[in-house]
Amino acid sequence: MKQYSAAMVAHSFWFNEFSQYLNLRDQGNTDADIRYLALEENYFQQQTTSRSLRMVQTLKRRVTVLDEDYFDLFPSLDLTNQKLINLSAILQLDSLFDDFLYEVYRNELILGDAKLYGYEIEAFFNQKQVESPKVASWTEQTIKRLAGTFKTFLREAGLLEEQDDYDQVKRPLLDTRLEILLHTKGQTRQLAAFLGR
Repeated sequence: MKQYSAAMVAHSFWFNEFSQYLNLRDQGNTDADIRYLALEENYFQQQTTSRSLRMVQTLKRRVTVLDEDYFDLFPSLDLTNQKLINLSAILQLDSLFDDFLYEVYRNELILGDAKLYGYEIEAFFNQKQVESPKVASWTEQTIKRLAGTFKTFLREAGLLEEQDDYDQVKRPLLDTRLEILLHTKGQTRQLAAFLGR
């Protein structure tokens, strides 16, 4: 059974910081160096030390699930595809969000409806509550916050655009090099979701 977590509600998309983190690594800084910069010099301009710590720990986990092939490709991609690399790392770390992208976002592309309503998100979480005792134990508030986080992340990645009473589902223009890399790395679910296959 999949291990689901609600930890994502405490995170942000942090794309600019993710880019800065990769840039610092590219300059020869270690993860320990970057942690020092974040905590002692507030390099990422966070309001509190605890937020800096949470952010730098999260970014380190994102970077750790990727490898040199992603790092080499990242600077040559356009902004949209760079955001997709950040999203790809997040998806690898959060199986519930990965399921959401694959089961809900991908279906919108396949069916051609391209309109994501609140009741569709609610249906996803209701189904997960049936499948997972862990999700079933979460409060309504936690599920509401997670749903909001999922939408925010997909909006920031350029995959959703907020409208009045729904979100417009947008198909990304995937760079061929990133498509090949995701395929090579076995990220077939992500690829299927991004491409609507």
